[in-house]
Amino acid sequence: MAPSRRTTTNTTSSKSAAGRPEGTDGSDYKYRMTVESKYKRAAAARELLQRMLLMQVLAAFVGWLLHVVVLSGGVTSACSVANIVSLLSAIAGFAGRARAGRRGMLRVHAYASLSTAAVGVGLGVLSGWKDGSLVAALPCLMSALANAAAGSTTVVLLSS
Repeated sequence: MAPSRRTTTNTTSSKSAAGRPEGTDGSDYKYRMTVESKYKRAAAARELLQRMLLMQVLAAFVGWLLHVVVLSGGVTSACSVANIVSLLSAIAGFAGRARAGRRGMLRVHAYASLSTAAVGVGLGVLSGWKDGSLVAALPCLMSALANAAAGSTTVVLLSS
């Protein structure tokens, strides 16, 4: 048996010319569901954390590069190790940010960032005092500032 051909007539479409469905005058928007403000705040906090983590990675890498290449401090110097710990801390932060169930990784990030910030400030002051120049202290202090900002942001996010 041959398939039958259907002819379609031009019927009214489900949408009117104005772009809204038939049977509504457009005033039903008040009853539509909206996103609660706590979820908006959580999304904004996660976005801020991502920016802080990127800033932490950039500051640690630039600080390490300045210390090793420009100042010839060596890869195993204390400031270089602090910058490497900062990079590892940022990796833990990215891992904790990726999934909501990994709050432990965010705690590791907060602890490592804040302790590395304290160590970085100490190392920056010591290296600046020993060498008598701010240039020697700059890589450690720059990374310490980024660590403090990222760590404190993580603490605030964890407390909410």
